[in-house]
Amino acid sequence: MRCCKLTTVVLLVASVLTVGCEQPADQPDVQSVPVVEPQSERAPEGDVRLRTSYVPAYSYLPDGDRRAMLSVLLSVRNVDSAATVKLTHVDYFDTEGNRVRRYLTESVDLGPLETVEFTVETEDETGGSGANFLVYWEGPSDAHPLLTEAVMVGHMISGYVSFASRGIELDRRPSAEVLGVEAGSE
Repeated sequence: MRCCKLTTVVLLVASVLTVGCEQPADQPDVQSVPVVEPQSERAPEGDVRLRTSYVPAYSYLPDGDRRAMLSVLLSVRNVDSAATVKLTHVDYFDTEGNRVRRYLTESVDLGPLETVEFTVETEDETGGSGANFLVYWEGPSDAHPLLTEAVMVGHMISGYVSFASRGIELDRRPSAEVLGVEAGSE
């Protein structure tokens, strides 16, 4: 008797599972649906224009009665998967707004999804606690803005510290004086 009950239960479960696995008539077979590949992003076609990104940075932080020195890595990323952009200047400014360093002596092309990095060494405190970068670049007006970040790393009394700050794109075009070039040549 026990064997008959067990057989009945097994048959009942098997029939429920079989019925539950049937494809409803109104739904298409999954295998017959074509796979659609994503289309590649079209290349931007806008006019070329000069753009500027501002990135805050910190070459040191107060740490009790001393300064905790930080190294700075500026990461400049072209997030556009179709457009090549041109970095024209990368300038490092101190807390008072004085340019203390220009990183590029000539323009650099940054291809789609390419990244370039610039560093400020740990022992370099010229920027101060209010340092910043200005990244000047040109590209199609409809290209995605660059992703610019500064990553700071250092050692404090309490241990290691690391943090990042993200840049913003500025609305105004920089003057020739700021770029350090003759008017009309930028």
